[in-house]
Amino acid sequence: EWRLANGVRVVLKPTDFKNDQVLFAAYSPGGTSLVPDSSYVPAATAASIVEQSGVGRFTQSELIKKLSGKIADVSPWISDLREGFSGSASPQDVETLFQLVYLYFTEPRADSTAYRSILTRMEGFIENRSARPETAFSDTLSTTLAQYDYRALPWTLQRLEAMDLGESYAIYRDRFSDAGDFTFFFVGNFEPERIRPLVETWLGGLPSSPREESWRDTGIRPPEGVVKKVVQKGIEPKSLTQLVFTGPFEWNRQNRYVLDSLAGVLRIRLREVLREDLGGTYGVSVSASAEEFPREEYRFSIGFGSAPDRVEELTRSMFAQIDTLRTTGAGEQYLEKVKEMQIRSRETNLRENGFWLSILQTYYFHNEDPSDILEYPELVRSLTAEDIRRAAGEYLDDDQYVEVVLYPEGSVAPTRAK
Repeated sequence: EWRLANGVRVVLKPTDFKNDQVLFAAYSPGGTSLVPDSSYVPAATAASIVEQSGVGRFTQSELIKKLSGKIADVSPWISDLREGFSGSASPQDVETLFQLVYLYFTEPRADSTAYRSILTRMEGFIENRSARPETAFSDTLSTTLAQYDYRALPWTLQRLEAMDLGESYAIYRDRFSDAGDFTFFFVGNFEPERIRPLVETWLGGLPSSPREESWRDTGIRPPEGVVKKVVQKGIEPKSLTQLVFTGPFEWNRQNRYVLDSLAGVLRIRLREVLREDLGGTYGVSVSASAEEFPREEYRFSIGFGSAPDRVEELTRSMFAQIDTLRTTGAGEQYLEKVKEMQIRSRETNLRENGFWLSILQTYYFHNEDPSDILEYPELVRSLTAEDIRRAAGEYLDDDQYVEVVLYPEGSVAPTRAK
């Protein structure tokens, strides 16, 4: 880890996994959270507009020609709480990657032709997605979970009217005007001492200022209690069901691991019961995530597809499996299966540059010790059935979830008692 004179922090992990790959990422706190709702759409589209406009004296098409024969790619982004870059390069083209980063900081472009092209593509994207029943289903789920907050509304043709080239460019320039609070990550085939002059020249030469800033909590919250919604769209005789449990979360490594393990156990059990025993679905998805910022909370999602007339039966079976976990925890065979999968997956991940790039960003963003990454086997060995039982009781609260079900148009959706 290096700290440059202008405040830029650089984290490097040389690897020998792939001899032709160097991955990089960078972030600083802020993101779209720092703009008012009236500027959200320009902020959310700012990075895409700049990327499509090119950098310096080059339009995007000119830049592509200029980079012909080189393997180097840089993309700016602005998310809710952060802004940054992602990209990659071959070892021999790393300097080109640094030059691109420098230009995206110091000489971004706002090209009206690129802007109109983005508008046209987005219009086509919106028209295509609005015709799909799955879109109405996913939009209903996401907006319900955000209680219809303006920032979480789906993209529509009306929403595109809020786009503004000039405002997007101004927001981009503001977000990337100060490199002093950026952290850069490099993972791949390089030698730190050989890359140091490039870091000092191109990253050390970036503009910085004494301003201190962080992200802002925009107040988006999931609804309280149980919320059930039915979407009737399309004519194909199939249904989609999604349940999302939400709630407060104590952010630490142990809790994150147990939450993920609970998802692993339930995923195996639901696939056995809903797909294999009942033959009611081709697939079941179970996932869990937790956040520390803007506030500590978790989401636990369960989804499956089925025939419309089997939604109620499968949902009851799903809750029965949850009740079993809350009562007795995980059976030994499920516990061992999850542990075995976790160890096998981690062994594979430890040889992947992408894994290291992602997990290092997580640990640094949350101010955690990255050496803990190597202690994962200890977490796995310590997992017990009681851990799963407690987690199921805490995170799968049947008084706090959102349920959305997609039915075909014209079908009669039954009303299920909780």
